Amino acid sequence: MSPKQIIFWPGAVLVVLSVSVASAHAQSHAQPRVEISANVAAVGGGGKFTESDSFPVNAETETVTADHGTKTAVGFSVGGAFKIASQLWIGVQYAMADTKPGASITAVVPHPLLFNAPRTVQGTVSNLAHDENNVHLDVMYALPVRAMDVKVMAGPTFFSVKQDFVASVAVSETYPFDTATFATATTAQSSKTAAGFNAGVDLSRPLSPHLGVGALIRYSKGDVKFDHNTIKAGGVEAGGGVRIMF
Repeated sequence: MSPKQIIFWPGAVLVVLSVSVASAHAQSHAQPRVEISANVAAVGGGGKFTESDSFPVNAETETVTADHGTKTAVGFSVGGAFKIASQLWIGVQYAMADTKPGASITAVVPHPLLFNAPRTVQGTVSNLAHDENNVHLDVMYALPVRAMDVKVMAGPTFFSVKQDFVASVAVSETYPFDTATFATATTAQSSKTAAGFNAGVDLSRPLSPHLGVGALIRYSKGDVKFDHNTIKAGGVEAGGGVRIMF
C-alpha cells in the first residue's frame, strides 16, 4: 500500500463517518451501541516460506529453490462493532497490507554439453509482492477499565493473498560451460483465498461522546494453499487510529 493510499482511505472514511455522526447527534446520550474504527498499523510475520520447483532441460532436470523472506508492512483497517448485550459486541473489519520482500535463490542447472554434470548457482531477487486483503469477524467482550474501553476479541478470518513466485532462472555461462552464474529470475503472480482465525485486543479512550482514539493489537493466521506451496498469511498487527461512537 502506497503512502498516498494510507492518507486517502482514512480521510475518506472519516468524511463518511462524520456525516453519520452528525445525523446521530440528536439522539439520546445513552452508552454507544455502534463503534466505527479506522487504524493504521505495522503488520509483520506473514509471507515467509520456501518454494521449490523443477523443470526438464536437455533430458535432465533443473531445480530451483527460493527462500522467501518477510518484511514489516504498513497496513490499514476499517470496520464496525455493534453492541448486542450488556458487554457483548460483534464486529467486522477489513484489513489490507502490501509488502515486497526479497528471496534467496539456489538453482541446480544441467550442463549443456555433459550429462550428469550440473552447476549450482545462487542469487537474490527483490520486490516480490505479498499482498493481503483480509476480513475479520469477531465476537468481542467489553471490559470498562477506568477511562478506557477494552474489548477482547476472537473469531474467523477470511484471507485473500496475492503472491509472486519464482517461475524460472536465467544464468550467464561461457564455453566450456563448466561454471555458471546467476543472471536474472522471472516471476509470476498467483492469487488464492483461505479461512483462518484471529484474536486480539482493542483499546479505546473517548475524547467526547462521539469521538475517541484507540489502539489495536491482533494476531491472525491462515494457511493459503497455492498450486505447489502453502503460505502462512496474517501475523501480528499493532497500531492505532480513531473511534467514532453513536
